[in-house]
Amino acid sequence: MTKQMKPSEVFVPGKFPIEEHNIYTDRGAPQESFQTALKRSFVPLVFGSYGVGKSSLSRYCTKGAEKNKKLVYIESVHGKSLADILTRLLEILGYEVTVERQIQTICESGAETGFELQGGILGYLKAKIGGKLSRKRKKLLGTKREVLVKSPTDSRILDLCEDAGLMLLIDEMHRASDILRRDLSAFLKAYANRNHKKFKIGIIGTETDASKIVIRDPGVDRLLQEVHVLPITESESRRIVFEGMKRLDIKVPEEIGIRIIRASVGSPFVAQYICLEMAEKCRERGLDTLTSELLNEALRTYASSKAQRMIHQYRLAIETTGEKRYRQKILHAMALCDDDYVTMEQLVALVSKQMGEVVPSTALSGPLRQLKNEEYGLILTDVSGPSAGSRAFNYSAFTDPAMKSIIRMIEEFGTPDIGSENGGKASSS
Repeated sequence: MTKQMKPSEVFVPGKFPIEEHNIYTDRGAPQESFQTALKRSFVPLVFGSYGVGKSSLSRYCTKGAEKNKKLVYIESVHGKSLADILTRLLEILGYEVTVERQIQTICESGAETGFELQGGILGYLKAKIGGKLSRKRKKLLGTKREVLVKSPTDSRILDLCEDAGLMLLIDEMHRASDILRRDLSAFLKAYANRNHKKFKIGIIGTETDASKIVIRDPGVDRLLQEVHVLPITESESRRIVFEGMKRLDIKVPEEIGIRIIRASVGSPFVAQYICLEMAEKCRERGLDTLTSELLNEALRTYASSKAQRMIHQYRLAIETTGEKRYRQKILHAMALCDDDYVTMEQLVALVSKQMGEVVPSTALSGPLRQLKNEEYGLILTDVSGPSAGSRAFNYSAFTDPAMKSIIRMIEEFGTPDIGSENGGKASSS
């Protein structure tokens, strides 16, 4: 008799769906583009909005490298330098990082001899290969060896990675410092010039404009292959919901499945979270079919445990009285827009459509400024321009990109009674 799977073995919100029983939905063109880039020794540059599954897609495509212990995954580059990334690479290759600058000689310890090979990274860090040799091999090795890496573009560190067949995957590049972006650009150009076949690199960033993730020039552009990841489609969401529940022998009525898909607002994380909540409650209660009650409970749990802060921030930002309520209309327009950077012209068109009348930009400029003010929670922000300290004229964005999916969920199911039987549309009072 086949052992029954646990819901947590199928639905894994917050984790990468790369284990055997995890439900993963094929991402179509972006996934194919990522895999093709690696085969052709290009660097996939994965970009898109918050919560659309960029990291999950990338980790799924590199799970073979992880299985073979070849994956070097940099979870975030916030506060890191290129030296930190190179250090991780060296550690995977068997180097132990120190801050010593002198070259160590072989020293004897008991019946074995320890040895260290030291070299500099960017002229500051030192790396040493830790290992042990028998006394018989000591004479063959000699008494002193040096591996010197003079710069991040030094071919020797690239060749070490090539020989080992490593896969370097750098995540959250949108949080990189200008110095790291500059140094990584130089590193990528050196990588391109070595024409390596086994050493692979992938880059991930939360941006809708790929050019904001790495510093671009002809030497780098020829190496990169842009992989734009959009919110999951209805068919991709259906696989998570229906195929995932099927693995647990749980039936999904069509109308319940559609509501789950709508509630997930294009986020694989939200879809997995809601499904996990429902599947666990279904098992606990001895049910074999999902119900509206289970969905409503799951939505309330998600709102209270994962979205409470942002729902509170949203409530503080919108108007609670008045006929026009432009701040609320602006936020809903921003959330429903496919672009992360929204112009005043787009806002005018979207708000006018909501209200069924032409709304001039002058009517929206004041409420828009308020939403970028601390009094209303700084829920929106200006978009940074090409030079330091500048802003891109006429563009606005959410300060926290996750707010976009929260407002979409509120638009679908309302608040505070999110997930009520009638859809829970937000009250206009």
